[in-house]
Amino acid sequence: MTRKLIKYLLVLFLATNVFAGGDDRDEQANIEEEIAAFEAQLEAELAAQEMMAEIIAEEERAKRLAEFQAKLEAEKAAAAASTAAYQDKLWEADYAAQQAKLEAEKFEADYAAQQAKLAEEKAAAAAAAAEAAELAAFKAELARYEECKSVLDLSDSNIALFKSALVDGSLFSVGPQITSGTEFTANRWDDYASCIGALDYKNPF
Repeated sequence: MTRKLIKYLLVLFLATNVFAGGDDRDEQANIEEEIAAFEAQLEAELAAQEMMAEIIAEEERAKRLAEFQAKLEAEKAAAAASTAAYQDKLWEADYAAQQAKLEAEKFEADYAAQQAKLAEEKAAAAAAAAEAAELAAFKAELARYEECKSVLDLSDSNIALFKSALVDGSLFSVGPQITSGTEFTANRWDDYASCIGALDYKNPF
């Protein structure tokens, strides 16, 4: 539209000059040549302008595309960094949970070992105490037998006979040995049993 308008004005201007100066054919030819040259120059300038506009538009599009691609890359990098940070947090949380689990398991194992050791020590102490009590009881019994032996003038063989007969239940089928032989009186073991405190002793007579 612009080209047509300029061309129309130019032709009108030159035609006015021609009418004003007569109908000289040479002048008209020159004018036509000038019009053609002007049109060619105008076409070239307009084409150059269009090309320049296209170049500018293409550069603008390339610039916008580069900006968009840069923005996209930045967003990708930010997303990757965020994902990596999240994964690091997950790994740290998982590692902390595993460490806590290991520590709890170790604590439970140590506690169980300590309890087992304590139970073993208690059992050993109880066994030692029972052994000591048994030994003390044996010593006390031995001391009583020795004392009664002296007081009642019993021999070692009579003491052994009393112990074995008391255990197997034949105490009142036997009697202690005295100078005149075997004593079979009904109360032959009473004094001795009373002296040593034999709880299993019971005179059936």
